[in-house]
Amino acid sequence: MKHADFLYPNGRGLSRRSLLHGASAGIGASMLGGLLPASSRAQKARPNHPTLGIVKPSLDSMPLAWSNSEFHRRWDALRKRMKEANLDCLIVPQNFRSSVLDAYLTDADVNWLAGIPAGWVVFPIEGKITVIVDNERLNTHLKDKRPIPGMIMTTLLADNSPDIEVRYAVEEMERGAWSPTIIDVLRERKMEQARIGVGSLVGVPRNPEGSVSYTTYTRVLKAFPQAQFVNAVDMLWHVKWVNSAEEIAVFEKVAAVSEAGLLAMLETARPGAVNRDVWLSMYVAMLQCSGSRPQHLVIATQGMAGVNLGCPLPDIIEAGQILNQECTGCGLGFGTQANHSVLIGSQGPADWPSAAGYCIDTFHAVLDRIAPGKNIKEVVDFYNQRLLERGEHVAHDVNFHFDGYGDLPRIGPGLQEVPEDTVFESGMVFDFKPEISVKGTPMRALFGDPVVVTEKGARRLGKRRLEIINLA
Repeated sequence: MKHADFLYPNGRGLSRRSLLHGASAGIGASMLGGLLPASSRAQKARPNHPTLGIVKPSLDSMPLAWSNSEFHRRWDALRKRMKEANLDCLIVPQNFRSSVLDAYLTDADVNWLAGIPAGWVVFPIEGKITVIVDNERLNTHLKDKRPIPGMIMTTLLADNSPDIEVRYAVEEMERGAWSPTIIDVLRERKMEQARIGVGSLVGVPRNPEGSVSYTTYTRVLKAFPQAQFVNAVDMLWHVKWVNSAEEIAVFEKVAAVSEAGLLAMLETARPGAVNRDVWLSMYVAMLQCSGSRPQHLVIATQGMAGVNLGCPLPDIIEAGQILNQECTGCGLGFGTQANHSVLIGSQGPADWPSAAGYCIDTFHAVLDRIAPGKNIKEVVDFYNQRLLERGEHVAHDVNFHFDGYGDLPRIGPGLQEVPEDTVFESGMVFDFKPEISVKGTPMRALFGDPVVVTEKGARRLGKRRLEIINLA
């Protein structure tokens, strides 16, 4: 299969000029309101489109940084687990995602620990935390105490701070050579005979072989022959997947951003619209609401939303098709996903109303069963039984995605990235996205939302009405 055939299965290719225009539009996303085709701009004024009660958040309402107290809460929780595991220190690298659907670099662990993009973090059980960067301009901003929106509060980076310091990894060595600085910091902290945990070493959800550089790791091991190094992956994701009230408040704001993306879809999608135009309108809407590029955005009319790898395509959206999406806004690096299938046109597959209604009912039925202390596997089994009762032959594998930086476990009838005895805890936030086949077609009904577990049960973070929509 040719590359162009893979990207554009309907044979609707683009000219070189159009491709270049699309690429420049993607780069200049903040300017896309003026770059969108006239057909897309005109749709914004189209009357009588459904809104589902969605209210677009304002950019001014989005937080610029985590509070100092939130970082101290995270550090205290992690150090408690380190003490239980008899660890003296952690060394934590930036994370690579291995999935082709999410092939980007994410600084999940280092951002959670320090709030800035970094190569490594050295996190002792007591004393100052060291963040190692290799971006000279970033280092200058931090040393000059100039605030960078979306990053750590600068008071934590003061020269006399007892909490955290930033070191620049490049002196006479090549940029990105981390091991000399890691070794220096560990020696300063007297870790020659310590028990040291290593983040992203092996067994990372979605990245089972980890992200630790062989060269960096072997150099550190050689420098500390009497120290003991152990895998700290489970410790890190366990401490991250129970959220504070401050984190849940951010998730709720990000859920509103995702719904703003859905609203843009409702305003632009119709028979004859171009996938690319709808995708760009959704991307711009989420960017304008949050100040952050969306964590993930896919729309598709050919079965699963994830099949087009998150690209704006030249495909024409046709009457009778079901438009699915994975619409994930972002704020402070945290993402939550909203899913709301719609029928394009007034007439569609005969099974569409039944499939859509069953999917929405299943969402509510599963939500009612979630509570602190409830076994996660039992809830997944109940969901699977709902699918079997409708005649689904193959259960879709992952329908519970724990939220945050995109590095936490996924769970479903076909995948269990946590032990079977794991239970729900108050403060967990995850996307639940049931998916039902539309009989007689390759299309599916997909309705999902971020959910927070509370002491009394669970509740949606999204505010829109979950109802069946036909975009005539």
